[in-house]
Amino acid sequence: MRAIERLMKIAGTDRKIRKSVDIKGEDFSFWMKPLTIAEQQSAQRQAKSDDANDFAIQLLIKKALDDNGQPMFQADAGPMLKNAIEKAEVEKLLLALIQEEDEEEAEPLDMKSLKGTAKEGK
Repeated sequence: MRAIERLMKIAGTDRKIRKSVDIKGEDFSFWMKPLTIAEQQSAQRQAKSDDANDFAIQLLIKKALDDNGQPMFQADAGPMLKNAIEKAEVEKLLLALIQEEDEEEAEPLDMKSLKGTAKEGK
């Protein structure tokens, strides 16, 4: 077995991960496949700005799946999500997207640190 085949078997994106986020006391759960570098870069390009929140919304649109494995949001949902969701809740969703599934506790996400990340994808 070639090294790339072995690595893909061990760390590929075939599995689905369940994410649960507490939004105003209610559970908002979704599924996702592990995030790849290409997906992160694509979300950064689609954000069309240096704003980390735009990046987070694009990542949520791209990655969040329902129980049937279908996208939860349409590709053009960005403006509605941006205007309808509080900034703090967007940050919680982004943290859930990028957090490793076996982490039990994570430190609060510093959205300022993501601003540079969004620029790199341009």
